[in-house]
Amino acid sequence: MRKPAALATTINTDETSQKWLIDTIVLDPGHGGRDPGALGADGTREKDIVLDIALRLGRMLERDLGVKVVYTRKTDVFVPLHQRSKIANNANGKLFISIHCNSHDNRRASGSETFLLAPRLTEEAIRIAEAENQVIRFEENQEIYKEMTGSQYIVAAAAQSTFLKESEDLAAMVEKHYTKKLGTSSRGVKQGGYYVLMGASMPNVLTETGFISNRTDLQKFKRASYRQQVADALFLAIKEFKNKHEKQILGN
Repeated sequence: MRKPAALATTINTDETSQKWLIDTIVLDPGHGGRDPGALGADGTREKDIVLDIALRLGRMLERDLGVKVVYTRKTDVFVPLHQRSKIANNANGKLFISIHCNSHDNRRASGSETFLLAPRLTEEAIRIAEAENQVIRFEENQEIYKEMTGSQYIVAAAAQSTFLKESEDLAAMVEKHYTKKLGTSSRGVKQGGYYVLMGASMPNVLTETGFISNRTDLQKFKRASYRQQVADALFLAIKEFKNKHEKQILGN
């Protein structure tokens, strides 16, 4: 017996909606292996701080939201930048979050900021992106990044315009929960030219959780309790985003 047309349409709509549920989240702890990332004054390495935050966050996401968590790295290994978004796409990820610590020559600089890939870049955003993109000096095949400059970059950013609004929403939620949970200042949501975000076919952000170059921020990062608070803030942001997104998708 054939299903009534209305019922068939409902089933097809439900199946389509299910595909957009946030059931897989990809966490990208920046740097790793031979790339230590930014260094604190006492030698504390960014790669260690962000890996710990990502693992804490992942455990909460799996336990409390019941989602699948995919990591670009779970140990101290080097992963090329262009491979990270590829990992996310291959896993059919629905969110991609790259976690970092900031650094600046001005040791008084502090606070968090969260970036999304977009063609309009401020000078400060360009500076930070260039610093994060310097990881390619550790990679064997650097030729691939020559295609990620100039007009090619604009094309790559435009290709992600489908996810721009969602990425902006997620970034804003991340910054909101940092300030509420950590009591830190937010430097805002910004646009950046990050290689690691290029090609990610899903809402994606790169978040700078604080300044490892700032003495106060550094001492906080060295405390496990504070790293847990950072993970808590990211968890709350993801939870809020997931609830809002799925409510819109399912029409509840």
